[in-house]
Amino acid sequence: MNLGRCIFSLLCLCVLAMPAAAKTVTVVSAEWPGLTAADGSGLYFQVLREALATQDIELKLRVSNWKRAKQMFYAGRADMLLADFRSDPRRYLYPAWHIDTDPPVLVFTSQPISSVQAIKGKAVAWRLGYDFDKLLPVSVQGIEVDDEQIGHELLSHGRLDAVIGYQHNVPAERKTKIYSLVLSPAQKIYPVLQMDFSGRQLAAAFDRGMQRLYDSGRLQVLFGERFAEAGFPAQPN
Repeated sequence: MNLGRCIFSLLCLCVLAMPAAAKTVTVVSAEWPGLTAADGSGLYFQVLREALATQDIELKLRVSNWKRAKQMFYAGRADMLLADFRSDPRRYLYPAWHIDTDPPVLVFTSQPISSVQAIKGKAVAWRLGYDFDKLLPVSVQGIEVDDEQIGHELLSHGRLDAVIGYQHNVPAERKTKIYSLVLSPAQKIYPVLQMDFSGRQLAAAFDRGMQRLYDSGRLQVLFGERFAEAGFPAQPN
């Protein structure tokens, strides 16, 4: 064997011996207490890590407000948006397995109303980026607030006609002074992925990992008392 061929063979062996670089997956999310924290802690991030633990994947977590997180994902600057309703399957990919079930979305008012029609044309607030106006059958004067607590404070002072959000975000002192109607029932929420080859691979990896966590009982351990509420296992889409 001549020297050139020998060197080429040695280079090939070195390349084959080198470990493949882990695929970096950029995940964007809002900061939700106990679920997705800026330091990388939280239930959703832990579930995601464990579901993808057997894959050669490195997660890059970026936490912002929900509006900015969606803008990053829609602009193609992130591989995964964690987590949203399965609302646009023609443009984005959703795994078969969800990551949680979102509670009902409610319309809160200071006075009782007979239907959502009563807030037509009124000043209505919801959290920044939540786009709850898409759930409404009527048009309203939409106002985005940084936090639902702010919306409820404005509502209590008569500066809003309604707030759209969740029961668990109603301030304790307002719970007996407020009325609500269900705007949308509880819905499953999913990791949202880009509609490309990498997205399909990631969806398949997530589904395999979630099935493994469910079968082993680990998923129930992670969710604890919230396991039944989360609505596992996955149902066919």
